Amino acid sequence: MTSRHSTLQGILLGVAVPGVATLLSLPLGCKAPQTMVSAPGVPASQGTVEATIGDKGNTNISIRVKHLAPPSKMAPDATVYVVWLQPPDAEKQNIGALVLNENLEGSLDTVSAHTRFQISVTPEPSGSGSQPTHDPVFTAEVIGSK
Repeated sequence: MTSRHSTLQGILLGVAVPGVATLLSLPLGCKAPQTMVSAPGVPASQGTVEATIGDKGNTNISIRVKHLAPPSKMAPDATVYVVWLQPPDAEKQNIGALVLNENLEGSLDTVSAHTRFQISVTPEPSGSGSQPTHDPVFTAEVIGSK
């Protein structure tokens, strides 16, 4: 009975511990800027996203990037980086263009009614697309906070 109990306990720990680790890795708000995950092809780039709930319940989103190559270096037809917001169980939404300056730094400040979403940044031929055409250079899971 003891070895069976130990085996069952080991199985439960094997299932529970990764689940707890996953929960602990989720951002519980973004009072300080959260680091975005860089794609393997852009290791030197850095990006952050800050999401705070405003007085009227909307989420203020502030994205900052640096050391990001010009869009045409990431995709030959790209002229701009587009920021996409994807709420749970909904389609991605184009929330704006992220234009780089001469120092390869860019920013975007916007507002959304959503408080939980994924952010991704993709190189695109135009800032007005309705769906991404290239793989993301940055991603982040975001939960807004007060």
